[in-house]
Amino acid sequence: MAKTNWRRIGLVATILFVPGGFLLGASMAARRMRKEEAPVPPLPETPPPDSEPPALS
Repeated sequence: MAKTNWRRIGLVATILFVPGGFLLGASMAARRMRKEEAPVPPLPETPPPDSEPPALS
């Protein structure tokens, strides 16, 4: 088997059989979900609050 397959087998065994492994699994799942979130678009630029609004003509 490839090295990554053994790592996955070890990780699954740890999560299933080690006391507290569910905490490890939950934290890993939360990290993956946060990582897959879409990036937030940047806010549009606004003038500084000290400047006056443009004059209407």
